[in-house]
Amino acid sequence: MDPDDELAIIILVMDYFYRKLRSASRVPQQVSNFSGHNRMIDLLHGNDRRFVDILRMPKSCFIRLCGLLQQNGVRNTRSLSVEEQVMMFLLVVGHGDSSRRSGYEWHHSTETVSRHFNNICSRIVSLAPQLIGPPDFNNIPPLIANNSRYFPYFRDCIGAIDGTHIPCILGGKDQFTMHEFYVRR
Repeated sequence: MDPDDELAIIILVMDYFYRKLRSASRVPQQVSNFSGHNRMIDLLHGNDRRFVDILRMPKSCFIRLCGLLQQNGVRNTRSLSVEEQVMMFLLVVGHGDSSRRSGYEWHHSTETVSRHFNNICSRIVSLAPQLIGPPDFNNIPPLIANNSRYFPYFRDCIGAIDGTHIPCILGGKDQFTMHEFYVRR
């Protein structure tokens, strides 16, 4: 037998045993029996306070959001229901979870988590014009309108009186310095 043939046979035998040893020592990544679907069922049928703590919204809002998303084209997939997709999205948004951590928690690959996160995010953005809008400025709350102590001061006031303030940043051409602000006045 030729020395090159002997070397080739030795390499093939070593490769065979290397692959055999590698496959024998593999451990599955997900060893818990509590799948993502089971976790979703546990949250939906569990304690209301825990639901809000985890998903940052009451169950009624969650169910309504899922219904709106289904009307907007989100569908169950082979491996994920709409509710499970929305729960994964809310965990990433509400807690800052990474795709890797969400994948581990929900027993899905990071690619699956990322794909469904982007899908839900784009659908929610498309719903924004329907869901987000300015309040009716013509309706003055009765507490202010019927109280002579408040109404004279808040007669033409538009904005948040309840302490809610929404930070915003102007676009490049609309920005100006404080010096320019005082000069414009």
